[in-house]
Amino acid sequence: MQDKSEVLLQVKNLTTKFRFSGKDLIAVNNVNLAINKKEIVGLVGESGCGKSMTAFSILKIVPFPGEITDGEVLFKGMNLLNLNDREIRKIRGNEISLVYQDPLSSLNPSFNIYWQLNEVVRAHKSNLNEKGNSIIIDTLKKVGIPDPEKKVFQYPHQYSGGMRQRVVIAMAIILGASLVIADEPTTALDVTTQREIFDLNEILKEELGISFIVISHDLYLIAERCDRIYVMYSGEIVETGSSEEIFNNPLHPYTKGLLKAIPGLSPDIEKLGTIDGEVQDLMNLPEGCFFQDRCTLVDAECRNNRQILIEIGSNRLVRCHKVKM
Repeated sequence: MQDKSEVLLQVKNLTTKFRFSGKDLIAVNNVNLAINKKEIVGLVGESGCGKSMTAFSILKIVPFPGEITDGEVLFKGMNLLNLNDREIRKIRGNEISLVYQDPLSSLNPSFNIYWQLNEVVRAHKSNLNEKGNSIIIDTLKKVGIPDPEKKVFQYPHQYSGGMRQRVVIAMAIILGASLVIADEPTTALDVTTQREIFDLNEILKEELGISFIVISHDLYLIAERCDRIYVMYSGEIVETGSSEEIFNNPLHPYTKGLLKAIPGLSPDIEKLGTIDGEVQDLMNLPEGCFFQDRCTLVDAECRNNRQILIEIGSNRLVRCHKVKM
């Protein structure tokens, strides 16, 4: 079991729905997860499985007509879902930050980097004007921007993709956040730069004590660089465990399918595995397992009964009745 004194964020039974034409689309379905202090946790799954919406729900930025209908989000023991708009704004940026997958969407091309980082500082710490310059330069140094005294006055288009990603990470940590949620942070980057960004996350974890939730569809990269992994399908968690456990001994048929579809793990790209069928319609969820129409092991139990997370050892959970305990 996890040491509660080490838990930074705990999500309990989180459910987020969207109402369309009198029907509910359940984007986040009774999700439970926990992130410890100084830990990098991966959240993986196909596009549309609810990864980003889970992050938005944690920060209470679910777009209309979405609504969080159930659950708790406990950050340092405080339920964020009970906070009003003014109170939650003090948490966003200060305590928990969100990094989007495209840094250009977070950076204004009309202003230099100094102006944009200074705006972040001023938005939360208006009385730090005299110290603002040193905070900005120090933060750019922490994320590995070379010659920050000069580069801070350059514009986003003058930075490479990897350097822009470092800048948005600087924006996320400049106020001392203890948790950073990175939503597909390396999608637009080459392989070498992806590794550099994950190396940076490791450094920030060790030196500043920052925890990370890294959202991605790339299970190989996540398994290689995260401490623990949550696998998500159709809005719910289907498996969780350490990166080593997930990578070397996947238990859920969906996790196995994701791993078989990774080119780097197959000697013959023509024989790459695939997951047949389509992602479940979240407005018409079946009675039983959500993965039933794509699973080769499906039986009557899968079709007729809702699958629950089964505990297999310490902090190892899987949502499949066929897994032997």
